[in-house]
Amino acid sequence: MEISVAGLGKMGTALVRRLLAQGQAVTVWDRRADRAETLATAGAKPAARLADLWRASRVVMTFLSDDEAVKQVYLGPGGLVETAPAGVLLIEMSTISPGASGLVASAAQGRALHYLRCPVSGNPGVLASGNLAFIVSGDRGALEEARPLLEQVGSRIYYVGEGELARVMKLAVNAMLAANAQMLAEVITLCEASGADRGAVLEVVGGSAIGSPFVKYKTDALVGRKYDATFTTAMLVKDLRLAQGVATALSVPLPVTDLVAKLAIASCEEGLGDLDFLALLPHLQAMARRPTDVPVCIPAREA
Repeated sequence: MEISVAGLGKMGTALVRRLLAQGQAVTVWDRRADRAETLATAGAKPAARLADLWRASRVVMTFLSDDEAVKQVYLGPGGLVETAPAGVLLIEMSTISPGASGLVASAAQGRALHYLRCPVSGNPGVLASGNLAFIVSGDRGALEEARPLLEQVGSRIYYVGEGELARVMKLAVNAMLAANAQMLAEVITLCEASGADRGAVLEVVGGSAIGSPFVKYKTDALVGRKYDATFTTAMLVKDLRLAQGVATALSVPLPVTDLVAKLAIASCEEGLGDLDFLALLPHLQAMARRPTDVPVCIPAREA
């Protein structure tokens, strides 16, 4: 099967490299042509236009930054929907709003295209190892068509139903992830203020009833005070705002999510937006007037 990939950020690049490692022929496109040229050295075939992706493949997978990027790539002039032949498969893997995804779904249906909402759980390293998790909604038949391909890059596929349910589920999971990160920041700050060693704190938390893969996965970075981002604080803010938008439309209050969103926004205002979303910890350390893991620039109005 020949596959095309549009969107070559960290996740899209990792996807292409994984597919190439699995022996797939891959055609690639990005708004930044240099990204496609870089992957050409690994064996991918760059496409000059989105329409060229369909010349090589009947399946296009996309990892894009936000709603506007998805609408431009799918719905803009010369975009994926307009140029697609009937019956092809679109696998959209970004974390975006149900509203933007619904626009793509409607346009795809109008042209007899198969469209899977397929946001993922995992980072580039997880993808590279073939352990990505997929949250999928849409036509189950399209999922079965895509399953052999998805299984080459992910170990878990969760089908949650029709329509935009996968988008809502992904945003809900990210909201819970944010709350966990904030609580972890609070536990560490409180215990360190009492004189506890951070490694011991994380060992206890990780082995307790509230221990989780997230705590274990982040332990080494937290002990090492490392904030290299696989998912930035700014990206977290984007996703929390999308979750709030869904909740508002459904009249569902999200008091914890609202609070964590304010804390994440404040972290970005302090210059922590490009760091891993664990930057909620140095933000809290600054609030507590304690030494911070990384420099925090307190806005003048809060100083």
